[in-house]
Amino acid sequence: MKEVVGQGGLVDPRQQVTLDQELHSMSMRLVSAGGTYNVRASEMSSHLQDRQPKMVTCIVHFLDDSQQDFEVDKKAKSQVLLDKVFGHLELVEKDYFGLQFVDLSPAPDGMISHAHHPVGPYAMRWLDPLKTIKKQCRGPPYEFYFRVKFYVSDPSKLEEEYTRYHFFLQVKRDILEGRLVTPPSTAALLASFAIQSELGDYNPDEHKGNYISDYRFIPHQTEDFEKQVSELHKQHRGQTPADAEYHYLDKAKRLEMYGVDLHNARVLIDREIPINSPFYGMFIDANELGQCNTGDQSNIDIQLGVTSVGLVVFQNNVKINTFPWAKIVKISFKRKQFFIQLRREMNDSVENLIGFNMVSYRSCKNLWKSCVEHHTFFRLYVPNPPSKKIFSMGSKFRYSGKTEFQTLEENKRRAKIERTFSRSPSKKFARRTVSGHTRDQIIQERNFIDGHRNLPKSQTFGGTPSTARPKSSNSVNHSFNRYESINNQKRATLPHDYKVGSNSRSSIHSSKSDE
Repeated sequence: MKEVVGQGGLVDPRQQVTLDQELHSMSMRLVSAGGTYNVRASEMSSHLQDRQPKMVTCIVHFLDDSQQDFEVDKKAKSQVLLDKVFGHLELVEKDYFGLQFVDLSPAPDGMISHAHHPVGPYAMRWLDPLKTIKKQCRGPPYEFYFRVKFYVSDPSKLEEEYTRYHFFLQVKRDILEGRLVTPPSTAALLASFAIQSELGDYNPDEHKGNYISDYRFIPHQTEDFEKQVSELHKQHRGQTPADAEYHYLDKAKRLEMYGVDLHNARVLIDREIPINSPFYGMFIDANELGQCNTGDQSNIDIQLGVTSVGLVVFQNNVKINTFPWAKIVKISFKRKQFFIQLRREMNDSVENLIGFNMVSYRSCKNLWKSCVEHHTFFRLYVPNPPSKKIFSMGSKFRYSGKTEFQTLEENKRRAKIERTFSRSPSKKFARRTVSGHTRDQIIQERNFIDGHRNLPKSQTFGGTPSTARPKSSNSVNHSFNRYESINNQKRATLPHDYKVGSNSRSSIHSSKSDE
């Protein structure tokens, strides 16, 4: 800055201030009248905008054993993939279905759901539509399985034949893979409906021999079972594929384990439970089982099932107790512990809380999430809005899809569309021939014998090589504990809870009637 020098070589302060003000005013005018343009930054920004989003390939396996590839943005929510899948299938009643993927984290507890198909030591999980694909599963490759998530209680609720066809494929798969336990007579009747849908009316000129052995309906299928199916098939003359599939589902819905999402557990025997306790049926005397130790710490393997009507307890595929949603107040979990708080009855002096010690946090949370989803879908008018609490403790997970009530109401308002679709033929197997051997087995045996004869003596061996089946560990470190008379302070420490009774449709009706 240039100084103003007055008489005697001294700076005049008044003139200096005036000059500074003029320089500042001039600089401000220059700045306001000028401009800058960042060339490099503009080019980089344009380059980023022109760059295409990174896409990933998702392979989806459908219920008819077909598969389709879908391209989705790597950062997109999983709902984008679900919409693409539903669009590909042209599925209208889509809220009953979902996508599963293999959970690559070890599952030592064997917590495999009813609709889950185990892959080695791993289990299956449902894809959360509100999260990205990358956050939930490992890949690429990203593989998913289209499955029924919520089993309709009555097939007549489904408006479209196309939707019932997918339910038919799912239930048929459940029986074949052993998840839906079926009595032999019922299994034969269901298989006869499936054959009617596949082949139409029985024709002695076309359906010769043991034609049923071309198909598989149950694990360890026998020739006697196939003969029974063939006789029942003759009784379904005149039924269209849609009729046969409807009868199939109408019969399957009566099975005790239909639509049950099973989770393995272990119950701790308690001989102190009184007969009039609501928990009495859940505790089984070890002496009655015969296979358990007689000590007080004996454990019994059970399965906890989540259904549309509530929680069901199975032991050796036999239902031993049921906890309807109407009797459940709250479900909670903390670390490895899962809790069911039951509604207090008039003659109860204390509140009842049942606790399960699970083997891992992941298995406990999966059970809790399944309860939240099933209760919301089947019992509420609309899903509960997410909590707006900033410092809310525990899991924020809530079911985000439509409820069954919303789905049924939309289907009533929607104009019914008459559509035509092609049913995929079932996978055929080698037909069983004389003495129970298949045609392929006979050919393989002949080839083996011929090859054995042509080998030098030094290379012959005395039998076919056998492949050892890997052992699967079914040991479950679960225990069942009974909790009673827990005070509010202890109950408040549960970080993940979900109130059941106050949210259900039935509770809304009952409250109105009480008023």
